[in-house]
Amino acid sequence: MFKPRLKPLDTYAASRSLKHGIRLLCCAFCLLFISNSAAQEQASTEQLRFVTTNSEFTLLHEMGHLLIHELQLPVLGREEDAADQLGFMGLFLIHDRQQTPDFPLRLLDVADYWRLEWQNAKDSEEQIQAWDNHALDEQRFYNIACLAYGSDPKNLEWIIEMTGLPEERAFYCQDEYEQAKYAAFWFREHFKRSHDTPIQHRIKVIYDAPPHHLDGGSELLEKVEASGELEAIAERASSFFELPRNLTLRLASCGAPDSWYNTKTGELTLCYERIAHFRKLARQLPRLNAKP
Repeated sequence: MFKPRLKPLDTYAASRSLKHGIRLLCCAFCLLFISNSAAQEQASTEQLRFVTTNSEFTLLHEMGHLLIHELQLPVLGREEDAADQLGFMGLFLIHDRQQTPDFPLRLLDVADYWRLEWQNAKDSEEQIQAWDNHALDEQRFYNIACLAYGSDPKNLEWIIEMTGLPEERAFYCQDEYEQAKYAAFWFREHFKRSHDTPIQHRIKVIYDAPPHHLDGGSELLEKVEASGELEAIAERASSFFELPRNLTLRLASCGAPDSWYNTKTGELTLCYERIAHFRKLARQLPRLNAKP
């Protein structure tokens, strides 16, 4: 479960607002790993980028679920696959490729997250089964790797080697990316709120206390609340789309590294533990821990 949020591109100012909001939020999440734990281990720039990018992708993926259900978007195939694609396209909307030289590495970070989930041993109850509504972790890895390569085949051919993406799949990746891009922009144009329609419903932000075992959790909560960036994100979604009811975005302790959108209550939950999970996985990725 994951959710993307598309940001309005009607004006340059609106684009910068959403981009700035998600970036500051995820930078605040990074404090979780460089505050109290800094005395024990200083996270590398590459590890922090991995954590930040996958936090962004998670938020965008779950926002995708929210929009699919609340706006009754047409979905062919599995909703989780559609949310992954919305989350991926959302990364393009919040990052200016000309101003973010490491953007291709961010795409690789998302793919490698799914590689790690696929290759790490799991208990039987944690394993994704073939009948599940989620794709297998291995499939999600190759799907994201394909979209990443397909976004710029001329300059990102190295992604094929880095991910082991088979040439038989890579041949169609540009078409897959263009298809996802078209769908995302079609959705944005057809479901945006008209300027003469007043905002009737909004997304409310709620902060739960972080778990006691999470190093730097209290400082994280304080900084996220003080920044007001979750509120800015909720406001942008509320103003850009004509939502049918009031909704909730909750930062919570869940007891597990998870995130989800509850269609009955209209609540999007992002768990502190999921951010901590990203940090744990970043330590396992060899390319992020190479000795200089």
